[in-house]
Amino acid sequence: MQIIRQFLIRPYLYIFIALIGISLKFYHLDYKLFWFDEVCTIQHTSGIPDGEYPALIPINDIKNISFYNDLYHLKKQDYKISSQLKGLLTSTQLNPLHYPLLMIWYRIVGDNPVHFRLFSVFIFIITLPFLFLLSQRFFNSSLAGWIAVSLYAVSPFIHLFAQEARYYILWSFILVVLHYLFLQVIRINNIKWWLAYTLVASLSLYASPVSFIIIFGHLVFVVITRKDLLPGYGISMLVVFLVYLPWALSLYFKLDEITSVLSWQSNNKYNVAFWLPFLGQCFYLVSIFSFKLDYLTAFDQKLFNIPPEAGSAFIFSTIVLIIIIWSIVFLFRKTKKEISYFLLLIIIPGLVFFYLNDLLRDAMTSWWWRYLIFIAPGVILAITNLLYKKIEKGKLLYFVCFLVLIFIGISSINSISKAKHWHIGNKMNVYIENARVISKAEKPLLITDFDNNKSMVDFMVVMRECNSKNIDILRASPGIENVENRMNYKEYSDIYVFYASDELIGNLKSQFGSKMEKLNVEGISSIWKIIIEKQ
Repeated sequence: MQIIRQFLIRPYLYIFIALIGISLKFYHLDYKLFWFDEVCTIQHTSGIPDGEYPALIPINDIKNISFYNDLYHLKKQDYKISSQLKGLLTSTQLNPLHYPLLMIWYRIVGDNPVHFRLFSVFIFIITLPFLFLLSQRFFNSSLAGWIAVSLYAVSPFIHLFAQEARYYILWSFILVVLHYLFLQVIRINNIKWWLAYTLVASLSLYASPVSFIIIFGHLVFVVITRKDLLPGYGISMLVVFLVYLPWALSLYFKLDEITSVLSWQSNNKYNVAFWLPFLGQCFYLVSIFSFKLDYLTAFDQKLFNIPPEAGSAFIFSTIVLIIIIWSIVFLFRKTKKEISYFLLLIIIPGLVFFYLNDLLRDAMTSWWWRYLIFIAPGVILAITNLLYKKIEKGKLLYFVCFLVLIFIGISSINSISKAKHWHIGNKMNVYIENARVISKAEKPLLITDFDNNKSMVDFMVVMRECNSKNIDILRASPGIENVENRMNYKEYSDIYVFYASDELIGNLKSQFGSKMEKLNVEGISSIWKIIIEKQ
């Protein structure tokens, strides 16, 4: 038994697992659809306000697809950092910290879509040593540090966002660092750690204003366990408030715009019941360790039906849920109060906040798990708390539980890697099918008239998914005249009307009559085709 225990507490296996997790972040990194939010990331990094992006494209002029793609190759546009920052400061951003870092990153690494995703991979990698330090100091155990790192490394939920060009993994990193610094503050209590904590707390709000929930949890912990630190914490929070105040005021004056942008989160048609957000959060907790929940990709949000073919996923989900519940019970019954309070205060407030938010707004944010990523490190630490104590004592059952979580995590990552997208709903498939239809044409011309940034981003998602460079695009005004005279029929194999307004479609129908017909292809959005009569 002593020999087994010595093997289990050595770091080699855990380092090997962490290396597997790191390696998998590069696997199929450029395979998935570069979806709507990721295209927006590039726009925001450019510093050009969303509403001004469509103005970069001339109207009633035919351009090759390379012209459109080059707009999103920021190096080719030769933007100055000063102008990018100026544009960012005048924009409405809830997560402004992400974009200045990307402004530096793409200049060093590159400006292809995969390079923006590589930034998230890089941030994931540098999270691991901080998570190790946090766990090691928090539990006074190197084994705890290795277990936490290996669980984080193969977490399919973390993997999903480590391969996405969005701010979520950066936010998670900053909060891991913030937890570590808070631990240093309450244990050492000197000005160096207070300054570091204050700085990172300020940055966390610029990463996401939802960070206030974590900061609030830290405050409650101080009130409960370390009242002697209240004066220092009060000063720290005053500085954080002053540092974030300018941005907070800018958001306040744009509150109507923010409310309008976030209105999609409110789903009145779904008649959100009191139990529904709770159910979503339970699935979220499971998803941190298992993304074998294939039924979520086919989940019908209108009927809330789960397809029968997803039944096998419940086996994995049930195993993970049992381990999570087991860890929470252990946290209450067998763990020091300081550790229990700390972990619960970085998990529970966030869940309560989003639960109440969904009930009050009739929303479904508890099902959009990316917003809950800030809770994931706390959940992983709660699992670590159970596993390291038992494994240190040579309890093989708990080591088996650890290996089961690792196996499910890696298996889930494999499922994620095989998928072209991993989002609920059919819109992603529409993007992919649109690109497939257009790409198989020998020399197509696309006619479109997107008149707002959302339509342009939708259009660009499809263009970036196209694997043909032999595509021309006419961005037309809705009332464009003499379309036939603007193009050489002999030059194009197919002519499609794509992401077009009703006004433009009606206009083209009046010009081409029966030559214009709607494509009835399953899985694609509304695409019209103009029949070419070749001599």
